[in-house]
Amino acid sequence: MQTTQIITLIVIGLGMFTVIGFISLLAHYYTLNGIKSKTVGDGQHGTARFATESEIKRTYAHVPYEPEKWRRGQNLPALQGLVVGCRQKAGSTTALIDNGDIHCLMIGAAGVGKTANFLYPNIEYACACGMSFLCTDTKGDLFRNYAGIAKDYYGYKISVLDLRNPTRSDGDNILQLVNRYMDAYMKNPENLALKAKAEKYAKITAKTIISSSGEDSASYGQNAFFYDAAEGLLTSVILLIAEYCPPEKRHIISVFKMIQDLLAPSPVKNKSQFQLLMDKLPSDHKAKWFAGAALNTADQAMASVLSTAMSRLNAFLDSEMEQSATRS
Repeated sequence: MQTTQIITLIVIGLGMFTVIGFISLLAHYYTLNGIKSKTVGDGQHGTARFATESEIKRTYAHVPYEPEKWRRGQNLPALQGLVVGCRQKAGSTTALIDNGDIHCLMIGAAGVGKTANFLYPNIEYACACGMSFLCTDTKGDLFRNYAGIAKDYYGYKISVLDLRNPTRSDGDNILQLVNRYMDAYMKNPENLALKAKAEKYAKITAKTIISSSGEDSASYGQNAFFYDAAEGLLTSVILLIAEYCPPEKRHIISVFKMIQDLLAPSPVKNKSQFQLLMDKLPSDHKAKWFAGAALNTADQAMASVLSTAMSRLNAFLDSEMEQSATRS
């Protein structure tokens, strides 16, 4: 009886090994590599496919990746773009550069090389071809590993914005571009392109402050008017600060102080402080135009618009943040 059972177990074991070996043999011959790249049907199941070698050559620029020479100032690349891959052959590396106006999302688990194998090569290439760039660095690794390289080998000026410790942070005056183009326009009043850029950056700054949560004004429902009017008013005040204030006063804190002063009681009946200020400007002044929605409304509504703008500026009233926001 025991001999029969042993023979049965041996037969079952041999059968299992046979099945496993057969499956392994099938897996060796029937793999994804055996599926040919050919179109099936008329796209009923999709037409997406991997790019061919010739398409890759046409899509991406092939640039020799030579950081050792770049750091010595040799063979610096002129083409700006994003390093999306590389080809290695005979000890040399060729980077595949996408020089289009694109966005790239890198997804990977911890430790797969998102920083070391993707971000660092892109930072090195950005330094070599002279691009300006911003890196979010919550752990400080990028600053420790690449700030010295960018400064010593490529001549970059490194600035650190640390919102956790603003007193030890570099300055970030968000009105800097408005001030720069306004100064250039005041020196050359015939160049309307400079004035247009100052107005554009004033609008962008106001939009960023009012819509800081990322929502559009349409999402505010019946209150949309107050947010739109507050955005125009903020644009107007930013332009006035950039045009008429001395350089040391042209920052976001001065914008808050001016709006606060405009809420004070007016000495003229039926006219607010803001309306009196706008009356001093020429009729074709753009600051007056941007504030049109707030100017042509009732006193109570205008006060609500001013209060809305002030409420969005509360984030800059912290004493530590003020030190950073007032320095360029």
